[in-house]
Amino acid sequence: MPTVGWVDTEDITDRWLDAPEEPELSELLEIAHDVCSAYAPAKLPSPVPARYGKAQLLQAQHIYARAKSGNGDSIGPDGYQISTYPLVLEARSLLRPKRSPLAGLL
Repeated sequence: MPTVGWVDTEDITDRWLDAPEEPELSELLEIAHDVCSAYAPAKLPSPVPARYGKAQLLQAQHIYARAKSGNGDSIGPDGYQISTYPLVLEARSLLRPKRSPLAGLL
């Protein structure tokens, strides 16, 4: 089970059914890890939370979908298209969860 960033490729192929084959999968996961690491807080918690691995997976799926859909913001046949853009927003929210400005005051 090769580990790439915060995930291992065997686990990813179980969770991402239409994942590309190796070595493209490892390359996507490495790129996604670099992007997520740059956006994550400078000081990572130890151990790294599971949500970081999920963020890496979503980022990899986003990169893969954008590569397949070109400049479009969705992929798939008419009537069954899915949006590719929100995946990156979801990945970012997993890396830096939003807190209410009133958190802890009430």
